[in-house]
Amino acid sequence: GGLILSHKAIDIHPMIWGMLPFHYELAIWGWLVQFVMGTAYWMFPKKLKGERRGSVALAWGMVILFNTGLIILATSTILQFTTITALVGRALIFISILIFAALIWQRIVTYRNL
Repeated sequence: GGLILSHKAIDIHPMIWGMLPFHYELAIWGWLVQFVMGTAYWMFPKKLKGERRGSVALAWGMVILFNTGLIILATSTILQFTTITALVGRALIFISILIFAALIWQRIVTYRNL
């Protein structure tokens, strides 16, 4: 991001603007979405019984899937691979978001029976 911003003031190289989609992917998926998911995972109400935040192994699986998908997506963006590669990365991110939703939903549902 800093390199792209610097390029606006000082003409570094025309290929710098080609990094803009890569920057968007990392800023949105690599920082913003992971920040929101991590905060929600920590802040949502804890389960009344069992593991307080749900399965730790499933949560780690979600993080690994998300970051693997992000790496594949970012690599396909910067190297301009086929759209299939980007689709695989987005599919892994989508699966991890579904896992996240399942983990959070378990914590919400436990309070219905009070």
